[in-house]
Amino acid sequence: MTDSTSPSLHEHPDRFVPLRGAFNFRDLGGYPARAGRTVRWRTLYRADALHHLDDDELAILGELGVRVALDLRTDSEVDGGRIEHHAITHQHLPVLGRTWEPRRLDPDADAGEVLGSLYVEMLSVGAPALAGALEALADDERLPAVFHCAAGKDRTGVLAAMVLSLLGVSDEVIVADYALSGAAMTTLVERLRRERPEALSTMNEQPSAYLAAPPEAMTMFLAHVGREYGSMSGYVRSIGVDADVVDALGENLLV
Repeated sequence: MTDSTSPSLHEHPDRFVPLRGAFNFRDLGGYPARAGRTVRWRTLYRADALHHLDDDELAILGELGVRVALDLRTDSEVDGGRIEHHAITHQHLPVLGRTWEPRRLDPDADAGEVLGSLYVEMLSVGAPALAGALEALADDERLPAVFHCAAGKDRTGVLAAMVLSLLGVSDEVIVADYALSGAAMTTLVERLRRERPEALSTMNEQPSAYLAAPPEAMTMFLAHVGREYGSMSGYVRSIGVDADVVDALGENLLV
């Protein structure tokens, strides 16, 4: 592995886990964090929906030691399929009550600004789920773990930003990690249009701009947290996450 301060760390060869049934499954390890520490590799993953993984790919997750899959999707999305593996516990933590309606998204609006606003909205509507996810990740017996939504970009991006920020990862690195979803989204949408045209989802009916991962969206989100709560720690305290949970995250996820 390369040095944790390498400028190319976001595209580290160990970052993405290649799978046929999921296109945005990646490791959050290796990022420089607080006090000279580093986010632990092969402990926490972020991903798109996992219910298309076949038995061989589920076996890969088993080899990675994944114990828990935190599913951030809506009830209706989970009804369409969920990960099924004897050694992986599925925990449903819906960040949104329902997915965004494509017809309500302005194709001419600035995607970074609109997505950033939607991420800010998740801080309130998704607070119980986000708090529950942090509490789950603070339990070392539930690690390694993966958290995911449908595309692994928006809801997953918000939780990834929260976790990394609480670990002391810089905003610059968090934004760069978020932006990695852009290329994965292109592959994911191409697959849906090619293999499942009869089941076009809300995701791929959205204006194309909203399928990107513009750095400005995550920059706006992080700036809002800093302005309104002082820090990510301030936000999680406001939703009832105890300091010992944040401390446990550091113990579990940093080396």
